Amino acid sequence: MPSIKSIKQRIRSVKNTAQITKAMEVVSATKMRRSQEFALKARPYAAASLELLQNLLSRTPEELMPPLLKTRPVQHSMLNIVTSDKGLAGAFNANVIKKAEAWIETKRATGASYSLVTVGKKAKEHFERRKIVPLKSFWKFGDYTTLEQTAPVAEIVLAGFLDRRWDEVWAAYANFRTTLLQEPVIKKILPATREGLEEAVRGILPERGRFATQGSSKFQVPSSSYNYEYKFEPSPAEILEELVPQLIRMQIHHIILESNASEHSARMVAMKNASDNAEELTHDLTLEFNKARQAGITQELAEITAGREALKG
Repeated sequence: MPSIKSIKQRIRSVKNTAQITKAMEVVSATKMRRSQEFALKARPYAAASLELLQNLLSRTPEELMPPLLKTRPVQHSMLNIVTSDKGLAGAFNANVIKKAEAWIETKRATGASYSLVTVGKKAKEHFERRKIVPLKSFWKFGDYTTLEQTAPVAEIVLAGFLDRRWDEVWAAYANFRTTLLQEPVIKKILPATREGLEEAVRGILPERGRFATQGSSKFQVPSSSYNYEYKFEPSPAEILEELVPQLIRMQIHHIILESNASEHSARMVAMKNASDNAEELTHDLTLEFNKARQAGITQELAEITAGREALKG
């Protein structure tokens, strides 16, 4: 049995660890709520832009559609992988990377060429260890990323598609559904579709919780039925050329915000589990300490009694 001193040291160490994990849990919970609030601010703009897009698409001939909306034969693909810069978030990064590796294996199996663009140090370091060097890597976006900060990611995606360096763009990231559920997904970004952009706008609000869509009618995706007609200058096609890239920038920005919220949520859950485990271990060590102390007292009493009996004899 370990000594009483070593058990006391372990109890002290576990309690110190529990204090750290509890503090990290509180910080992550606060950051998660603020990340959701940050994403929510883009909702009115995104919904209004989507309504305008629906109107423009109904008035633009197919041959005048912008290149970002046109499907073409796929010769080269690009995958944008979004992870975190830090660990201690459970299986958050591993799940996203597993999705990305499954996509890569599919491309390799068919002999298709591809490129990777990573966001977050964890993805960059993982693929570099496997001798897969990303075309471009981004990190240190911070907990509350702005549209200006994510613009370089969007620009490399858009420029590569327009220059025909790749013919389709996918994103691998953690979709924030609820506080306890972050779902790793692979989603196609380009070529853009109206359904994909609608899904991006709708996904800005989580399914449940404080910011859920229930009761938030002012943030609903607008209906595609129109009883009026806009007058566009210079023309619907030229406005689409500007509007669609901006919606793609918004979609990529939202994906990174989703990943941030998922990271903080996953870390909050991981730290809560660590705190609970530390509390359970402290309880077990305290029982072990009491048993060791009681055994020591019993042994001392036995020695005293034996000494007394020896003196009597």
